[in-house]
Amino acid sequence: MKSNYTTFIQKNYQKQKPFSSFLPGIAGKKGIPLWSFYVNRGQVITSFGRRDKNGAILEFFPANAAYMYTKTIGFRTFIRVNGIIYEFFKEEGLNQHLYVEKESVSISEINETIELKVTVKYFTLPNEKVGALVRKVTFENLSNRKRHIEVLDGLTQILPSGIDYGGFKAISNLLQSWMDVDFKPGYAFYKLRASTGDSAEVSEVTDGNFYLSKLEDETVKIIADTRLVFDMDTAFAKPYGFMYHAFDAFVSKPQVVVNQVPCAFSAFSYDLDKKVTLNSLVGYTSDRGLLDEYVEKLNTEFLMEKDLENSKLHGEITQAIETETAEPLFDAYLKQCYLDNLLRGGEPFPIETADGTASYHLFSRKHGDLERDYNFFVIEPEYYSQGNGNFRDVLQNRRNDTLFHRFVKDHNLWHFASLISADSYNPLSIEGIQFEYHSQVSHKGLEEFLKKPFTPGSLYKKLIDLGNSDNVAETTMKIVLKSSKPVIKASFGEGYWNDHFTYIYDLIEGFLDIYPEQEESLLFNQSKYRFFDNHTDVLPREEKTVLTKDGKVRQYGALAHHHGDSDWLLIDQKPVSVTLASKLLTLVLNKYGLLDPAGIGLSYDANKPGWNDAMNGLPGLFGSGVSEMFELKRLNQYLLKAFKSFESKDIEVLKPLVDLIHAYQNLNSTGFALWDQRTTALENYRAALKHPLSLARISTKDAIKVLERIQTDLEVAETKALEIDPVYPTYLTFEATKYEPILENGQPKIGNYKLPLVKVLAFEMKPIPAFLEAPARYLKQTKDVEKAKVLYQTIKETELYDRKMKFYQTSVSLDAYSNEIGRIRAFTKGWLERESNFLHMTYKYLLGLLKAGLHDEFFKEIETNLVCFMNPEVYGRSPLENSSFIATSTNPDPNKHGQGFVSRLSGSTAEMLSMYKEMFIGKKPFSYDNNQLTLAIKPVLHHRFFREGRVSFKFFDTKVTYINPKGLNTYDPNAVITDIEVRDALGTHWIKGNVLNETFVKAIREGSIEQIILYINLRN
Repeated sequence: MKSNYTTFIQKNYQKQKPFSSFLPGIAGKKGIPLWSFYVNRGQVITSFGRRDKNGAILEFFPANAAYMYTKTIGFRTFIRVNGIIYEFFKEEGLNQHLYVEKESVSISEINETIELKVTVKYFTLPNEKVGALVRKVTFENLSNRKRHIEVLDGLTQILPSGIDYGGFKAISNLLQSWMDVDFKPGYAFYKLRASTGDSAEVSEVTDGNFYLSKLEDETVKIIADTRLVFDMDTAFAKPYGFMYHAFDAFVSKPQVVVNQVPCAFSAFSYDLDKKVTLNSLVGYTSDRGLLDEYVEKLNTEFLMEKDLENSKLHGEITQAIETETAEPLFDAYLKQCYLDNLLRGGEPFPIETADGTASYHLFSRKHGDLERDYNFFVIEPEYYSQGNGNFRDVLQNRRNDTLFHRFVKDHNLWHFASLISADSYNPLSIEGIQFEYHSQVSHKGLEEFLKKPFTPGSLYKKLIDLGNSDNVAETTMKIVLKSSKPVIKASFGEGYWNDHFTYIYDLIEGFLDIYPEQEESLLFNQSKYRFFDNHTDVLPREEKTVLTKDGKVRQYGALAHHHGDSDWLLIDQKPVSVTLASKLLTLVLNKYGLLDPAGIGLSYDANKPGWNDAMNGLPGLFGSGVSEMFELKRLNQYLLKAFKSFESKDIEVLKPLVDLIHAYQNLNSTGFALWDQRTTALENYRAALKHPLSLARISTKDAIKVLERIQTDLEVAETKALEIDPVYPTYLTFEATKYEPILENGQPKIGNYKLPLVKVLAFEMKPIPAFLEAPARYLKQTKDVEKAKVLYQTIKETELYDRKMKFYQTSVSLDAYSNEIGRIRAFTKGWLERESNFLHMTYKYLLGLLKAGLHDEFFKEIETNLVCFMNPEVYGRSPLENSSFIATSTNPDPNKHGQGFVSRLSGSTAEMLSMYKEMFIGKKPFSYDNNQLTLAIKPVLHHRFFREGRVSFKFFDTKVTYINPKGLNTYDPNAVITDIEVRDALGTHWIKGNVLNETFVKAIREGSIEQIILYINLRN
């Protein structure tokens, strides 16, 4: 295995550790995307299709099955030459190479016996009216004489459109009865004759999947009859039909394409001199008339142009993080992280609306893949495509949008803060943004269309379908959007995770790092933040504390769903909107009410845990999270400081919040009684939300009093946590030591969970062994460098550090605990979330080291913890691509130690981009003091990153270069920026010191400064 920094090359790839990955699925703003997965087996493409698993063109298999079936039902290449029939890429040959680039994947094989080389390249078709997978197969003659070859190349199985994922898995034999294939010159069209549902209404099916193929400019024979190819070999091991018949006889045989899953093979014979390329498109269309157009223009030149366009498209997307250091692999890794980050969070695209500039996030997708077979991903097959996602995932992967896209501003904050409910929980499923038209319809043909919410892609397609040219459609789309308002779409999903709120402050911090002068306006001047209504209540203790059949007191069945007509909290039948200050105050007060009986962690009171999903048993054990406490402390600390800066402000809040503030101010107990009093106050607030609501006004001065109390309590909580474990516990559980039954008519009351309800009178705290999460969260918010260093050194001496692999793992051993803590306990050690190197958490920890000021420690750790610096032979895949987890040395299979699993789309990319920001730009680059806006870049870079004393990166549209002639670590106390050179259209400007004034700040934000060069020298 090796990498040339942009292309990962795996030699003899079928003999290497198996891995799965995917093509990005980016087809450009005016293209139709497909999803496509590949593995390093066979001809690599294992499944692809439109929209989701129900749109599979090649059947979706989870990774373990894909490794088995790709060679059989995937793409195949049979060649007859000199009377010998050979299948390329079938056996695990010695001359087979895999080439992975960020926008494509290729394979090659050399057969020295028959003196032929076959190269296959795959990418998705960009900016076209149909979504298609491009397959370019080049046949190269390695001899010095012309050779006659006979070729059968294509897919062993191709599904007609309209076959749903579950249905095909369950009744594939039956579904063959509907399948049909239509042939036209140059292509085959795979469809169902009619709808397959067992209902009274039966509809005609007109859409379908297609296979187009040409040898250079010439059409070829397309074979869709699987039995014609394989005869009676139902295992598809050998193409007996092709083997036992002369080529002309084979291609002239009539095809029977019914009552079987069809294939899609190109058949041709050719006198090969040097090389020839077979070009194929496999995809979907609802407009069959388009296929004749693509048959006409499909040739080598067209696909060469599309290949370049695809590469350029991905290059333009990732140029925002163009970086030049002495570590080119690291530079390429940053680009891959940026790409994968936007695949989960989306690439911001500015849209002018009636409410100002909105950020419409293109190309996003839920992190479903072959190894996450449990997730049902969606890639919308439309222009300006956006997909689905989960609240936590999308939010954190948009954390750094303001750093790369100046137009985003507070859009993400508005989006996600609005989704926080009045009880401070949030929906799980994020379904993107749509638009509602707010004007008189003056565009012919759009009258009915604009009565409902729409996406830019659906509007653009509608305009094209009405006969408008591309330019007219785009112009009209912009006019319509200018009179429209963005509408947030989300749904409850699967539950309430208590860590989701912790990422809101990241968006605030990211915004204020770039726009500190807008803090007052951000907090107090815009009443645009609604409260999402999930129609799901968190029940009070008396309705969810149960006695199990084996005599244990547990917290089960914590949620109750109810009907609602609106997605938003209403006052007088209208969605209520407040300022961000009001929303954050509501959030802090709600989360403070969740402090556990020990006053240390935040209780998981709503059926779900925090970040570590696999600790799903914690809510039942009255579990709480110290990590969430640290994050609440960070948010409260910010809000307290902000309110003190703007003491004369009034805030409009929900009336029940005023009562909650008064209740908190009157807390006067200790221990269990204090917890009971505080929890009762929170439950009373939640109950009040069910009654007709109104707004009330409070002053920031009044809010400061309760925030100061909260801050004191959270500082005490931090101290108590450290007393439990020197690396801070992440999870606490509580066992009821005293309780009494709740009676109804003299009998034990049975709750919704069908178990008797009880009231707890006393708890005993039982901490869970150390996890890495709490230390990582602590480091992010601490300002005590020495304390952080002690914590770092202590962790290195625990099982949290894998000494063999020199990286970190999620927790110490969980052997002493039962399965009741969650499915994590049932997992194999060193696998998934259990005691593995879960990359997202490891990267959180690395970022924590950087933010805590442990710079030498950070740069030492990245040598073995960033995947770009890992040995690809051990890692088992491209060192440019993250995994969700890496097997640690605790795993019982030593062959898996250090190998990455579950490809790419994870929060680790967000953490890496945050590390990039801290390394290259530093903390809070923009400042606003005494009405003056300034920029002071403070890089944290080790001298190893400087090549000949230089490092460059992009800041918005400006190239920034550091000149470091003495090879200093920029974080050395004696290393300072002594001079700044600014180049713009007016020439070169020299500034002494390290601060740029407001004139330059505005120019940087506007993109009018070409280059900034900063000179680093020793302090005088």
